[in-house]
Amino acid sequence: MNKFFKTFSIIAAITIVALAFGAHVREGEAAPNSLPFNLEMQDTMAAVEQKFGQPMVAGIPQAGWEAGLPDEGGSPDHVHYWAVYKRFGVTVVYNSPFASDKNATIHAILVNK
Repeated sequence: MNKFFKTFSIIAAITIVALAFGAHVREGEAAPNSLPFNLEMQDTMAAVEQKFGQPMVAGIPQAGWEAGLPDEGGSPDHVHYWAVYKRFGVTVVYNSPFASDKNATIHAILVNK
């Protein structure tokens, strides 16, 4: 019993230190206060396309919504899919190399000024 308690205590202490260090590193990263176009880092590709979309009939959003597909796209590093929205000056890099993976989350956002 005593050996189990010591082992458990060591594992718990290491876990707490690792979590505290990980949270400290994330807080110290430079990040903007808000992302452009109401994007959030946890948005999926489907959510981004919805936010960049437009009404099917101009001025009548009740008619439906077209997905805002990128102007260009590709996977130059074969790990991330890069969706280039030239009309907005934004490139969204996803955590998947596939354009068909609508559940892929945002890895990075590049804004052209």
